[in-house]
Amino acid sequence: MDELGVERVLRAVECIPSGRAAAYGEIGRVVGASPRFVARVLSSIGSTVTWWRVPNVRGALPAPLTARALPLWQEEGMPLTPDQRIDLSRAGVDPVAFDQCVRDALADLPSAGSEDSPA
Repeated sequence: MDELGVERVLRAVECIPSGRAAAYGEIGRVVGASPRFVARVLSSIGSTVTWWRVPNVRGALPAPLTARALPLWQEEGMPLTPDQRIDLSRAGVDPVAFDQCVRDALADLPSAGSEDSPA
């Protein structure tokens, strides 16, 4: 896996505030990667970051992770739907603040596309 791409994804996830969420595609958009790449990064090495704040576009995590995420969501006050998904309409990150945080977090890295991009 592309180490620079992995680092970009992990730093972007760190920009998601407590009680907020950003879908795989939102992370991919700001780091220049595909949603599938973001999901692969989180499934293989995402345990070092707040993985429970990164659902799919429907606000869901893979079924085995939902049970582990639920107490973390409750602790953070994450808005949930009745079927235990993140309510992205209420919990989504502020796009302007998120984009700025990610730009700042990635400032010391080469830009996406300056070498082989995972997008």
